[in-house]
Amino acid sequence: MESNIRAIYTSWNAGNLDAVLAAFSALGPQGYKIEYVGNAPLDGKPALEEMWSQYGGSCTVDIVELLVNGNEAAVMVHNNVQTPEGIVTMPSIETYKVSDGSLTVRYYHSS
Repeated sequence: MESNIRAIYTSWNAGNLDAVLAAFSALGPQGYKIEYVGNAPLDGKPALEEMWSQYGGSCTVDIVELLVNGNEAAVMVHNNVQTPEGIVTMPSIETYKVSDGSLTVRYYHSS
């Protein structure tokens, strides 16, 4: 689980959407959902493609801490967003849970 999660962030920073999608699919071969906490869960691939269209190339991520316990993981991330004023770092907590081959990812962002 840890290697696939790390691959997600490494591939994101490398600008490789195909590798990001592959790492998500490796974690959830039966499919995956993404939830921005406080909103309804979204189908994984379209949600990732939308995220990529908004932030791919303008945001890099740094893993601050990655904790894996069995089939669940929590990641503290610094999202480094390029703005006209310079780079703004926004923290997030991102959780991963695999159950029966399906992956649920939850993103906790400040509003």
